[in-house]
Amino acid sequence: MSSLVFCCSLALPTLKPRYINKLKETLDELRRFKKNLTNTEKMEKRVNTPPKDIEDCGCLSALKCFEEGVSTFNSTSYQIKLFRSLKNPTTAGALQFCAKDSTPSCSECKAHPTESVDQFLSDLESLIQMGITKLRMG
Repeated sequence: MSSLVFCCSLALPTLKPRYINKLKETLDELRRFKKNLTNTEKMEKRVNTPPKDIEDCGCLSALKCFEEGVSTFNSTSYQIKLFRSLKNPTTAGALQFCAKDSTPSCSECKAHPTESVDQFLSDLESLIQMGITKLRMG
């Protein structure tokens, strides 16, 4: 059993650079997507948005909600790239901060309030930035 713990503790540091790079790539995709949104989508669309005060165990469920939200936008190459980046298992791994014995208790995505597109994308950017910061610190 102790060798398993030792093995896992060695694996995490080697994954950190990969996780950080994936989150940075996702952040770049988000910025390109944001830059290329139409004014109509920005002005008229409202999207269910997870709360800002996400705790460690809520990161993955928040990511799923952001995936759902991004999927509702008009299909463009920027939307598709961002959606794929959010769905990538490496992105999920990078935002997995929940202790193994903890169980997240989160609302369904549709239960979250709808926010403007700008707020939705800003909150998604904050989640990704938080992931990068936690990985760099830990």
